[in-house]
Amino acid sequence: METNETAAATEDIELEEVDLAPTEEILKNIPDDSRGHLIPTLQKIQNVYRFLPAPAMELLMERLNVSRAELYGVISFYPQLLITEPGKYIIKLCYGTACFVKGASIIGDKINDCYHIRPGDTDSTKLFTLQTASCLGNCGAAPMAIIGDDTHGTIDPEKTLEILGGYKLDDAPETEEATAS
Repeated sequence: METNETAAATEDIELEEVDLAPTEEILKNIPDDSRGHLIPTLQKIQNVYRFLPAPAMELLMERLNVSRAELYGVISFYPQLLITEPGKYIIKLCYGTACFVKGASIIGDKINDCYHIRPGDTDSTKLFTLQTASCLGNCGAAPMAIIGDDTHGTIDPEKTLEILGGYKLDDAPETEEATAS
């Protein structure tokens, strides 16, 4: 049954409308059709869309003469390459030794309790995508996380939820109609 759900999800992704002009421009600028350009090309495409849409991957496979198995083999090897649209903010929770020893897994469990996401998942509102990292290079501030472009160190489960509560889907200032009445 899981295979059918996965196939249905893949069909939905493939059917979604995607402006392929940026992908065509990226592919046009590849110096040759060499597979040696696969990873940098994937990175450029993801920089445009924030993930790797299936229609763009179809064009890439055709241009570089790469099979679906080869392409998705590469994509699945690199966790930073995403085949589904991520949330507005990507949470990179460090699971390096120092962070893990100081409770990173407990923080991950707390995020799951509140937002119902495990590593690799996006919450239902598409606000957050949770990822883990082997090391974020700031062991002195363990445990730590990067949320969007913001680095947060010496966090604990409650502090993490407080920090996450400050991130919103809409960056517009909140209205205070309830306060005015």
